[in-house]
Amino acid sequence: MSLYLNRTLLLLFSGWLLGLSLCAQEPVKVERSNNKVILGGKVYYVHVVKPGETLYAISRAYNVSQKEISIENPGAISGIQVGQALKIPVEPSLEVEVDTTEPADSGGTFTIHIVHKGETLYGISRLYNLDEVQLLAANKGVTKDNLQPGQSLRIPEPEERKDVPAYNEEGFIYHEVTRRETLYSIARYYHVTVKDIRKANPELGWGGPKSGQLIRIPQPQVTDKPEAVTDTLKADTMALPATDSLYAAYNYPELDNAYGELRRTYRVACFVPFDFHKPEPLDSLIKDVQSVSRRNRIIEQYRIAQRIPQSVNFLEYFQGMLLAIDSLQRAGMKMDIRFYDTRKSMDRMFSILSENPELEDFDLFIGPFYAFNLEIVSAFAEKNRILVVTPFNNELELLQKNPYLFQLTPSLESEYREAAKLVASKYNYNIVYVRDEDSLNIEKHDYFKQLIFDGFEAYMPEEPVIFKEVVQKLSHTNEIIHSLSADKKNLVIVPTRNEALASGVVSSLYFQRKEFDIEVLGAPFWPQFSSINFRYYHGLNLTFYNSFWVDYLDPSIDDFMRKFREQYNSEPVNTTRRGINYGLIGYDAAFYFLNALRLYGPRFIRSLDTYRPGMVQAPFQFRRVAPSGGYENVNIIFYRFSPDMTINKIEVPGLPVRTNFFRPIEDRSRKQHMIFDRNVN
Repeated sequence: MSLYLNRTLLLLFSGWLLGLSLCAQEPVKVERSNNKVILGGKVYYVHVVKPGETLYAISRAYNVSQKEISIENPGAISGIQVGQALKIPVEPSLEVEVDTTEPADSGGTFTIHIVHKGETLYGISRLYNLDEVQLLAANKGVTKDNLQPGQSLRIPEPEERKDVPAYNEEGFIYHEVTRRETLYSIARYYHVTVKDIRKANPELGWGGPKSGQLIRIPQPQVTDKPEAVTDTLKADTMALPATDSLYAAYNYPELDNAYGELRRTYRVACFVPFDFHKPEPLDSLIKDVQSVSRRNRIIEQYRIAQRIPQSVNFLEYFQGMLLAIDSLQRAGMKMDIRFYDTRKSMDRMFSILSENPELEDFDLFIGPFYAFNLEIVSAFAEKNRILVVTPFNNELELLQKNPYLFQLTPSLESEYREAAKLVASKYNYNIVYVRDEDSLNIEKHDYFKQLIFDGFEAYMPEEPVIFKEVVQKLSHTNEIIHSLSADKKNLVIVPTRNEALASGVVSSLYFQRKEFDIEVLGAPFWPQFSSINFRYYHGLNLTFYNSFWVDYLDPSIDDFMRKFREQYNSEPVNTTRRGINYGLIGYDAAFYFLNALRLYGPRFIRSLDTYRPGMVQAPFQFRRVAPSGGYENVNIIFYRFSPDMTINKIEVPGLPVRTNFFRPIEDRSRKQHMIFDRNVN
């Protein structure tokens, strides 16, 4: 039995003895709260647990049963904590009744949703701001288990929400946690920090909130409780777009009668930042720089830029596009394609749009590549109903509110969701989560860990999950060895783009393979690291994920490279930090969307489920991020470096379908039984 498990059992036993001693004492008198909140059309008192209060004493004060309080507050039957907010029904029912009658057909209007691969009933209900019960009622015979890709679902109009927030004397708002919400998503919605929420809810400890739990939000900035908050992740802001259109479905009414001649000439604008110019002399860049280290960094960056100027990368993208355009022209497609050099300038982007009024009538925009210019083009395109393709942006903020925007690079949120599934499937491993000391990314790490913990709960493991967090200093990478287990397989998670940290961890682990069974989960950036010997990756069974990994043994890649060489006497070799090859993505992006116009015309946006073009790299799998938003490519592929020196695709198992029938109330807090050991080195 491990030391960690012994300590846990000792703590549980001590807690049991302490609970017996408290039960023997006279409970503290409980004062009823005057604060009330309306949730789901039902009125509740909000009672904040004070020191010495017991569940029994609270139930007596409000004249309700302990069972009733436990039903409304998941986990309360296992114990309540000081500072915890409890929902106490004002008018409790004696028994929990379930309405099994079939709802009558309302005869109302419905929207039709075609089920995409990987979608769940829960995800579709959240997409349209509905309950799963409403969705099932509108589609007789449909269950969570028989949902199939291509299936048509009727989407009823959502009912108007009547819930209102309740403030107490201290200025808090009460929020009832819904399924899959995290502290990160709740904090974003209410414009507060995760730290503020934890401070207002000490009972949360280090873990996350449970579904159905009532938590306090300090200094709220909105007046409506979200039905379910989407966990979009962005480094420099915590605010969701302040727009009602986020929940109002947009179904492209202008396409209802768009059955024009498919062989017409399509107008396409490509915004590429070629930015060819003579570089500024190095002497002028460093003449006023006093710091020696900073001068050295500027000199090194200058030399790299001179060796491979950024414009060369975008030239390869342009060349890839031209190959796609040429193949479609040979297929008979008529196109009016114009290229604009946006440079790295917002003023230039504004000038292009204002000086070329004909752009308002174009069919498709490809680019721009920089986020600050994409915001300008996205607003212009949304106003004029023009499709926009962004190859490299991976933030969801613009995508949330522009139904004409397509994003080829998956968001960090989507990558974390898939990676968390892989980690959760290894719940019986000794799992070590490694991060650096950079506090700027702490909320990203919290978000990723919460997804992992939710995955653990879905598997409902019989034994405690061993999960350790190591805050790693670059100068002490050998200390990670103390977190490994000789009795279990070890999964070391290192979700970083910091090459120095990755190199130190991998080097330390590689020489421990004889003592420990080790697997490593990295990030999309890792194959681009130049300071790490790939033999280490193979020896540690490194797994990484990437939507655009180039397998040069693939016949389609080989054929593309041959055509590129014949046309340009060179090969596309430059990539982004995430490993996206500029030439390949230029070809695939242009071919996918131009060919869609050729086959379907402007209505192709309604045919994404049936459109399957031949791609050089992995196919795009677009998912709409919101009923009024755009489309994100969520095709995230996992690869593993094997000891036989090969790199192979691996399948990530989906999370188990959870069944809550006859599940005891106390089992809802199973995460409390996991072992979490935070080693700070």
